[in-house]
Formats: sequence, structure tokens, C-alpha cells
Amino acid sequence: MSAARQQTDVAVIGGGPAGTTFAHRLARAGHSVVVVEQSQHPRFCVGESLLPATMPLCAELGLLERFEKQRFARKYGAYFCFEDGAAPEYFHFPDASRCPAEHAYEVRRADFDRVLWEAALEAGAEGRDRTTVERVRFEGERATGLDLVDPDGRRERLDARLVADCSGRTTLLGHQLGLRTRDTKLHKIALYTHYADILRSTGDDAGTIAIVATPFGWMWLIPFSDGGASVGAVIDRSWYGERRRAGVDHDALWAEVLEIVPAVGQRLRGARQSRPLEATADFQYRLDRWAGDGWLVAGDAGAFLDPVFSSGVHLAMTGADRASRAALRTLAKARLPVAADFAAYERESRAALGIYAKFIYAWYDPAFRQVFMRPPHDRPGVGWLKREIISVLAGAVLPTWRVRPPIELLLFFARLRARELQREAAA
Repeated sequence: MSAARQQTDVAVIGGGPAGTTFAHRLARAGHSVVVVEQSQHPRFCVGESLLPATMPLCAELGLLERFEKQRFARKYGAYFCFEDGAAPEYFHFPDASRCPAEHAYEVRRADFDRVLWEAALEAGAEGRDRTTVERVRFEGERATGLDLVDPDGRRERLDARLVADCSGRTTLLGHQLGLRTRDTKLHKIALYTHYADILRSTGDDAGTIAIVATPFGWMWLIPFSDGGASVGAVIDRSWYGERRRAGVDHDALWAEVLEIVPAVGQRLRGARQSRPLEATADFQYRLDRWAGDGWLVAGDAGAFLDPVFSSGVHLAMTGADRASRAALRTLAKARLPVAADFAAYERESRAALGIYAKFIYAWYDPAFRQVFMRPPHDRPGVGWLKREIISVLAGAVLPTWRVRPPIELLLFFARLRARELQREAAA
């Protein structure tokens, strides 16, 4: 039996932040858009901390009122500290030298992604959930559509002028075209879960994320407005492997992690674990190309490095927004989209990723952590430098010429601190 066939301007793979943002923009402009989602909203996902630099886009898409109705916790900044929790360094978004919004949100992704999905459908996109993309179809080098399997197991064919792969860490096109390259500088394991009834702060501090540097990597604690929290650990593979070879299972390893990190463990005393512990490995990668004739990738489908600076949703939504603007320009022309139409999108998106990569690689350097979390506040210029760094932490990373000088200065101070530590060790 031949597969059912449908035609659309744009086929979007994935109904997460990147896919719904891209679909929302294209559908609002009057294009026919089909968004294919393998699961069904609401569904669990990590990556619950947003950045202020995403808020103007959310406002353009009419999402902020929806966020407030969901009673998402407002996030005005982030605490960074060492595992003992002593003397945390607070990065307050309103103190940034340039910040497009004074706060972001902490969200349960099941609710957040559902809000974005519903908004995209209301803008005119067609949602196809519980539908599997078997492959992206190509004619020569050009993507021409998708082969699908619907919820009842029937095969379908979706022809499209443009295919947008927003499949997240599934990276469907990355695997199909052999474009996925593991980041060799990062080789970590993530363990994560949710808790209910944690020890929490009040007022504007109630939604402040805690990022904790640890001997084995780092931990996060993201508080939700309902008293719950997302808690996770990113662990060096060597330490993880050593404990696993010693016969320690994930639950026992998690108990060890909380014992090592009282800054997190103490906030979970009396709290109830509300989700099973989950583990993810080998989640750091990039694609060699982000666009071709008739196709592009956006969000985590293009790259994912490390969640330490909460950049995932921000890069996904703002990257998908840049991609949508390029798509609107090319779809207005009397020809099919080609790779060159998305060159500026790819260049800008890689530049934004590169800024975060500098920070992420540096984060695992003990000297950088000392400079970052123990800055000499009484020194001239340190106040300016911190305001600039807060801008980056808030997501204001473009244009890169504006943010590279303070980042390079911070890295320079880290190199000086590394030399001091070497001299102290040799003494």
C-alpha cells in the first residue's frame, strides 16, 4: 500500500523550544507548517532554567502572559559557590551592563514546552504528535520532505520546500548525514531528578538557581514556584567510572554526591524525591554543518555542550528565531531554499555557541573557578568586569565583539591565578 502523501511549505522535526519557535514564526507569516513530535505534550525534559536575553523573543511571540499564568518562578540571578556552600558569589541580572530584561523564569519543562506548542498551533502551525520521523528524504543533495509513521502505525510521506531539524539531542539529520562530532574537550555524565518540598529562599531570591562547583564536576539546583526543584550533577567520566567499577549503582552514587556537596544536600533534607533518578552520557557534540539545500538544523539538534550556564533553551529559541528569519527571506523567492540562504544564520549561531564554549571549557579549570567565584571586589575595574560577565550570563552574547574583551580579561586573570597556584604548590 502506498503511503499517504501531504504537501507543506515547511516540515519541522521536534516540538520543543527550537521547533515551536521556528514553526510559530513561519506560521504567523502565513506559511503552511507541520510540526512533527514523537511524544505528546506534556512530557518530561531537563533544561529548566531560562535567561533574560530570551525574554524579548518570548514577548514577541506572546508568551510572557502565558508564563505568568503558569506561575513560573521568576529568576533574577544565579548563585555560584563551592561544595561547602560558603561565601556564594551572586550574579544579579539587573546589575548587568546590558541586559534586555531584569529577570527570566525557572520552569518545569513539561509545562513550558506545552505552552510553546500550543502557542505555535494557535499561530497556524499543524501539530502532529505521537508521530515518528523515519528519515528525511533527499533527492540528490536536496532535502525534499519526511517519511513518517503515524500513531496508528501507518506510513505517510510529507513533502516540503524546507525541512527544519529541531529534534534536540536526537540530532536526526546529524546521524542520518554523519555530521555529528563528539566534543573531545568535554566527556561527562549527568545524573538528575526532581524533588518536592525543598528548603527554599523567599522574595526575589525564591527563583535563584544555585550552581555548585564540586571535586567531581558541578551540581545545579533549580527551584520551582510550587516548592519543588530540579537537581542534577555533571560528573567527570573518570570519577564516575571508578565508582561504577567499584559496584556503586546510580542511587548509591547519588547519595554519595549529596554527601560530598552539603551546599545541595542540606537544602534537600526532608525533601521528597518526586522522579526516578535519570542518567545521560555523551551529551556533548556539534554538527559539522547546520544547513544544506532544503534543510537546516536548530537548537540542540545542531550542538550541545554543557548546561552549566543555562544556555540551552536560550540558544535553541534565539537560534531558531534567526533561522526563521532566514527561512522567511528564502521562501519569499521563486526558487527552492539552498545552503547559502542560511550562511549568516549558521555563522551567528556558531559565534554565540563559541562564547559559551569559552566559558564552559574554562569552568572545569580550578584557577578559573577561583577567579570567577572569589573576585577581589575591592580592586579597581572588578565591578565593571563583573557587570560585563553578568551580561554574558544573562544571554547577551551577540555581537561577539562586544563580549570577547571582558571574557578574555577574565581568562587572563585565571591564567595568572593558575601560575600563583603552581608557585604555591612548588614552594
